Amino acid sequence: MALVTTQQAADRLGVSVRHVQRLVAGGDVVAIGPDRIDAESVAQWMAQREGSRLRAWEEPTAWAAIALLEGEAATWLGQAQRSRLKTAIAGTSAVELTARSRNRAGIHRFHAHPSAVGRLARDIVESGATRGVGGLTAAMDRLDGYVAASALPRLVQRYRLSADPAGNVTLRTTDMPVDVVAEVARGRRHVLAGLDLAGSTDPRERSAGQRILDRAVRALRG
Repeated sequence: MALVTTQQAADRLGVSVRHVQRLVAGGDVVAIGPDRIDAESVAQWMAQREGSRLRAWEEPTAWAAIALLEGEAATWLGQAQRSRLKTAIAGTSAVELTARSRNRAGIHRFHAHPSAVGRLARDIVESGATRGVGGLTAAMDRLDGYVAASALPRLVQRYRLSADPAGNVTLRTTDMPVDVVAEVARGRRHVLAGLDLAGSTDPRERSAGQRILDRAVRALRG
């Protein structure tokens, strides 16, 4: 596990040490000891933003954007809000869309025993990011999906998950109803998987995710 100091993390992120400390407190980057930060968690935070300082949408708006890109109604927003959001989406790039949608879920990475991965998959909503979308090879040894925020402690205990920034399980916690998440995850444009991939630190995954998002935005524009 590669480690950096708090100051080095701040330099990489272009923020103050106090800001890094707030990121640690919020679980956005992982501290290992009093003045050591997991370098992978810093890289993952940066990948979610791709250098963008755009303000992120609130969680319901982010999910509405995903739904609209999948051609769904996003009925939890009012009609005027949906119309403004659709116009905003039509003018965004894949990088901007990734940055603005980052509040759709909190990201938690764990190590799970290989025998637990298949069973855990039945308790989450997979976006498809590890299932070979976008021309990628399916990653059968990894799991990436969404769960209700309230369910995370139970899943950690049931499957004996241990926190690991480079682990084989990524759980994304959200307060949106799980049925809404499941519906957009089934979308034929793979927008949710595209967002997950576009926020990856792996260049091939990030590029594949951005291609998926670019196609979805073009389809929305008509």
